[in-house]
Amino acid sequence: MKKPLVVAIPIFPRLQSLDAVGPGQVFGSANQMLGHEAYRVRFVATASGGIETSAGFRLFADSLKTIAPGSVDTLVVPGGDDEGIRDAFADKTLMTWIASTAKKARRGCSVCSGAFLLAATGILKGKLVATHWSATSDLQRNYPNLEVDGEAIYINEGKCWTSAGVTTGIDMALALVEEDFGRDTAMAVARQLVVYMRRPGHQTQFSSTLAAQSSKDTRLADLAGWAERNLDKQLDVETLAARANMSARNFHRHCQAELGVSPAKFVEGLRLDAARRLLETRSLDLAQVAGRAGFSGADHLIRAFERRFGVTPGVYREMHGAKAAE
Repeated sequence: MKKPLVVAIPIFPRLQSLDAVGPGQVFGSANQMLGHEAYRVRFVATASGGIETSAGFRLFADSLKTIAPGSVDTLVVPGGDDEGIRDAFADKTLMTWIASTAKKARRGCSVCSGAFLLAATGILKGKLVATHWSATSDLQRNYPNLEVDGEAIYINEGKCWTSAGVTTGIDMALALVEEDFGRDTAMAVARQLVVYMRRPGHQTQFSSTLAAQSSKDTRLADLAGWAERNLDKQLDVETLAARANMSARNFHRHCQAELGVSPAKFVEGLRLDAARRLLETRSLDLAQVAGRAGFSGADHLIRAFERRFGVTPGVYREMHGAKAAE
């Protein structure tokens, strides 16, 4: 039997607990599904003992000295609150170990703001990376030699894996298990953990509705709710502008300023979110999905869906288990 793959998760005071425990549980559950210790998960810290998380409870860690960087197969660097990340940077022993391990390990991964710590090692240079939506601007500013994707829930670039944060670390870890032991094992783990949907990395962190609801302008939030209920109707800029009590020109500029997209892209996002939900939960053929989401036909849906999510509706449906109507 092969030696277990060592998964090292360096932890530090005020880390986000789920960033570490979520992936750790995925690897532990994979051991259960496979019936042997395929992964050996180790929480490590500068000194052994209890490490306080940002949630207030503690996780136990072994000393970094007990894990040689060259023995690590997969490094997973979690995130933390602002104070936790600053203190982690100031911990030279921790950062030296992370840098050495990141360069020697088969895979170097980060969850949430752990991307800042992983980026400091240099292995993310020139790569496309993901982090939590709230940290994308800071990460790009601090590390201009990498490209930050503000929407993806996780990204794989060679040996480097980065995820958006919190529960997306579970999605990334499931993808790592799939890479190591196949789709069936990863899906078995997802079922055991009652993960409703094993999301592909290209799925966005936000829905168009959530983006509108996050705007300070309640008119956009109300408009998004109304548009979602009327996706089968014509939703051109004139219709939307009238609903928001604005001129078409002002509405176009306002939508671009508040949401970062044109009215047409905003509506397309609403339609794609609706199509995705229908593909996940309803047994409808593509023509029916397209009609209910407001697309002109299945071909229109396929083109827009693949452009936004990187896969066709058929592949997306296969990944998430919904069956089309006969």
